[in-house]
Amino acid sequence: MTWASLEAIGAIIAAVAAVIAIWMQNKSFKANLTADLAMRLEDRFASEEYKEIRSRAARALKNHIDEEEAEDAFDFFETVGLLVRRKALDAEVVHSLFFHWINVYWTAGSHYIPRRRVKSKSLWKDFSALYVKVLELEKKEDPYSEDISLSKEDLARYLDDEIALGQSRTLIAVAPSDSQMSEDQQ
Repeated sequence: MTWASLEAIGAIIAAVAAVIAIWMQNKSFKANLTADLAMRLEDRFASEEYKEIRSRAARALKNHIDEEEAEDAFDFFETVGLLVRRKALDAEVVHSLFFHWINVYWTAGSHYIPRRRVKSKSLWKDFSALYVKVLELEKKEDPYSEDISLSKEDLARYLDDEIALGQSRTLIAVAPSDSQMSEDQQ
């Protein structure tokens, strides 16, 4: 073998190593972006503003009055579903963070969503696909999970929990502060 041959082999090995390093860096970068996106979505879902939206949605779905109030919650999960479909989010991460709420809102909206989809077949299609995907993950992870088929009682209890998110904020805003109570007592 000549020096030129050895140099060529060395260059090929270096190029392959560089490609592998770039691939590994890219994979790590994507994992970090996915985790960051998931945490941002979780923060948004848990924000005070969104708790109010969830409360109104749950009240509308439970009482079957003004059910369009639930559309913001459905739209949130539509966005999450789109991100899963486009592989910007991992379905297992979404299952871990949001399965409970995806299941509750899809189940509670099961009478409303089909009526709205009559006029627009693609409405909440990614939410629908997301529900199916995370439900499959739940069945795989825990075939005996009570959440696979929510009872009417459990659904009502979960909706009440969501409704309470908005009420606790209202109660806090109405409750007098400690300084006001001291002044009133004097």
